[in-house]
Amino acid sequence: MAISETSIANLALSKIGVPRITNIDTTTSVTAQQCREHYDITRDQLLRSHEWGFALARSTITADTATPDFEWDHQYSLPADCLRALCLYDTDYPYAIEGTKLLTDSDTVELKYISQITDPTKFDPLFVEVLVLQLAVNLATVLTQDVNLAERAAGELQVKMRLARNRNFKETKSGQEVSVTWNDSRHSGRNW
Repeated sequence: MAISETSIANLALSKIGVPRITNIDTTTSVTAQQCREHYDITRDQLLRSHEWGFALARSTITADTATPDFEWDHQYSLPADCLRALCLYDTDYPYAIEGTKLLTDSDTVELKYISQITDPTKFDPLFVEVLVLQLAVNLATVLTQDVNLAERAAGELQVKMRLARNRNFKETKSGQEVSVTWNDSRHSGRNW
């Protein structure tokens, strides 16, 4: 099966026992309307929630001609697809994100960020599983009025999210040594 927004929505619907839709964009049923309402925001929320390897992007951005009124020397427009700024390279300057602007005293900005990936064929398979389960949780109460069903899907989501984040983390090795105790990991929500 080719991954598409419709197939992801149908996998979520199957988790909660709701009949499939033909097309998320054109089907006019209440089920399809709810899928449309929840899909984009759920996808973006999940992308923003973790440093998914498939969604990482880098950009050297140019300072805007306008400058901030106070506190910072420069202002930069974030890339249009930026869901979350992660870090600036080769600078120790602090920065702040305000709306769609990055404010800093640095003369240059090389930005690493989470990109808004909308093409489902570019999603990591574990991200697809997590997206399906989060959609199922969001749609369960709306479409079935069954709180227990939503709770079961939420429980499965927690397990899959831990697995997906763990696998994603293990695919990245930075130059920095990370020393984390079991207790730190337990309380931070990260799985090392």
